[in-house]
Amino acid sequence: MSPQTQEHSRFHWLIWFLIFFSGWSCQNLNSLLSRDPKSEIPASVLFLKSPRKLNATFFRDGSSHYRCIQWEPGKSTGFAEKIEFSFLAYDSSFISKINSEFGNELIDSYKLIWNRKVGKFQKDKSDKKIVFVYKESFFKETKGNTLESLLENQIAYKENKSSIDEFEIFELSGDTGVLLEEGNRSEFGGDNRWSHNLGSNQFFTSSSTFTKLNNQTVITEHTSTHYDYHQLSYEWNETEPDKLYFKPIFKENNLQLYFVPPYTNGLTTKTKEPFGYKRMGDFLLKEEIK
Repeated sequence: MSPQTQEHSRFHWLIWFLIFFSGWSCQNLNSLLSRDPKSEIPASVLFLKSPRKLNATFFRDGSSHYRCIQWEPGKSTGFAEKIEFSFLAYDSSFISKINSEFGNELIDSYKLIWNRKVGKFQKDKSDKKIVFVYKESFFKETKGNTLESLLENQIAYKENKSSIDEFEIFELSGDTGVLLEEGNRSEFGGDNRWSHNLGSNQFFTSSSTFTKLNNQTVITEHTSTHYDYHQLSYEWNETEPDKLYFKPIFKENNLQLYFVPPYTNGLTTKTKEPFGYKRMGDFLLKEEIK
């Protein structure tokens, strides 16, 4: 892609996003964020292909940061929900060291840092590009000394709600969704945007451009190649209306932990969790019998 073409594409999406946002903000927020609880159409899910792993010095293998995006099926615009969560399983030797140095138990074995964002989506005419705009965020942090107690606390604890103004633009192709642009807007900080350009070969390396705007005027712009580009690629799945959709998260000895995207699995009357699995909120636990 030539520099001129890339600049034209970014300008085009900026204008399209501003038109979509301005039209959206004029409507009643509560009605826009309402979900359609019944749909027999397979729902779409974007799930991060390469969850970011956490430092092995402190955390056990399987501790990662996950991202999942769900939206109303069969529509060109409607409700969208994004869930970002970090699953932390602390290394036992690290916990022992902390406890021995401080004399009491300060760290639980497991922690979940949970952030759910809700808003709207808008597809282009070809259904190949899709814009997500998030207006509300729901956050909570839970911990436990066993996986079961962690999930019990995850169910019991309430989310803290806050207002946000964030967006993402994806390109959908085959079974993959690629994050092209992302950004946020604030009353005092203006618009902050990151545009990603994936290089096709050794001569065209991947790069990301940060642009800061104020009143639609570019204040500063900087291009860099220092970005974890594995974080741009998502699995694009269409779920089965009558089958529970879940993803493996963590395995420890004879226990396996799975994530159950709540919105996607709430659209239809799904079958119950498979035999041998225990449903706990937005997760499944399976204990292997040896």
